[in-house]
Amino acid sequence: MTENFKPKKNGYQQQMLSKEEFIEKRKAEKDAVYQMIDDATNEIASDPAKLRDYLDTQSRMDRYTVNNALLIYKQCPSATQLKDFNDWAEAGVRVNKGSKSMMILEPYEYTHPDGTPAIGYNVKKVFDVSQTNGKQTTAPSVNRDPRSLIAVMLDTAPVEVASADELPSPHMGAFYDNDKQTLFVRKDIGDSVALCQCVAQELSFAQLSIDSKAYSRRDMGFQAVCAGYMLCQKYGVDTKNFAINRLPETWKDMQPKDIRSDLTKAKNAFKDIHERVSTEIYRKRQERSKAAER
Repeated sequence: MTENFKPKKNGYQQQMLSKEEFIEKRKAEKDAVYQMIDDATNEIASDPAKLRDYLDTQSRMDRYTVNNALLIYKQCPSATQLKDFNDWAEAGVRVNKGSKSMMILEPYEYTHPDGTPAIGYNVKKVFDVSQTNGKQTTAPSVNRDPRSLIAVMLDTAPVEVASADELPSPHMGAFYDNDKQTLFVRKDIGDSVALCQCVAQELSFAQLSIDSKAYSRRDMGFQAVCAGYMLCQKYGVDTKNFAINRLPETWKDMQPKDIRSDLTKAKNAFKDIHERVSTEIYRKRQERSKAAER
C-alpha cells in the first residue's frame, strides 16, 4: 500500500504498488524529509529573521521535536493543530479539497536481530486545521501579565531564588549563579517586561545546567537566549530585546545535526520550564474556580 490516495464515493482508497515500488517510494519520501530538515537548519543558522520564525513555530508547537518543528516551519509555519487525513475524519472534520499535505516524522519501535529495542521514523502526512472545515481556535495565552508570569516562574524555579541589590551587569534584572545554584533577582527593576525577559533567560540557564553534565555559561549563552525567547513568546510577553540576531560564530563551521543539538537543548529547557509554569497556573485557576463556587 501507499499513502497516495484516490477519492472514492464514500471515502478514500489506497493505490496498490508492488513491494519494490512501495519501498522505493517510502525511501524517496524519507530522503526528501531529511533533506528538508538539513536545508531548514542551514537556513535558520544563517538568517536571524528566519531563526526567529522557527522559534515562533517551536514555541507554539512545543510538543514537537526540533526536527518536526523545522519541517512545520518550512511547510506551514503558522500551523496550530496537525492531524492526518483519517484522524481529521474521525473527529468529524473534512480536509478541504486540493489541500497539500505536510510531511513530518512519526516514531515507531522495532527490535534489532540481536533483540535490542530501537526507534525508527516513518514519514507521516498531516494537515493543519486551517486546511479543514474545522474550527480554528487561537491558542490561549495562559498569562499575558508579565508580573504574574514572573511570580509563577520564580515560584516554580528548580533552584533557589534570592533578591539582590547588585548583579554582575547593571543592565541585568536577574542572574543565575551556578556555583550557588541560585537565581538572583534585582530588587529595583521597575519595568516588568524587561524583568520578565531577564528571568526567563536566566531561568533557562538554570534549566540548562540541570539538563547538562557540565555548566558553561558561555557555551550555553545562545541556548538560553532561544529558550527565554520561546518562553516569553509562548506567554505573549514582548520578545524584542532578546539577542536572536547574534548568531553563534560556532554555527558557521558546524554540521546541521550539531546545530540541531543546540536547538534541542534550548527547546527542552523551554519545554521543562513551560510545563511547570502552565501546571501551576492551571492549579491556581482551579483553586479560584472552586473558591468562586463556594
